[in-house]
Amino acid sequence: MTTNIAKLKGGKGAPPPADDTPDVIAEDTREAKEPVRPLQVRVPQSVFEEFSERAGREYGFSHGAKKQLFLKMWKAYKAQNM
Repeated sequence: MTTNIAKLKGGKGAPPPADDTPDVIAEDTREAKEPVRPLQVRVPQSVFEEFSERAGREYGFSHGAKKQLFLKMWKAYKAQNM
């Protein structure tokens, strides 16, 4: 696959007209975010690795998997105890 160098050397393009671009602020359907705080605990390394593995298998090995697993556990705990 070759790259056409002539296309890369051109000047900057003009931005699209305002009426052609979507209003991403108005179309944002995400819920309002609640402020987050860190929760730091010290656990044995084996527990950390097991928890990380479980989170990865359940939510994918990506950023935020452990947080999602913790929140799932917290909701289950609250449902049983409150």
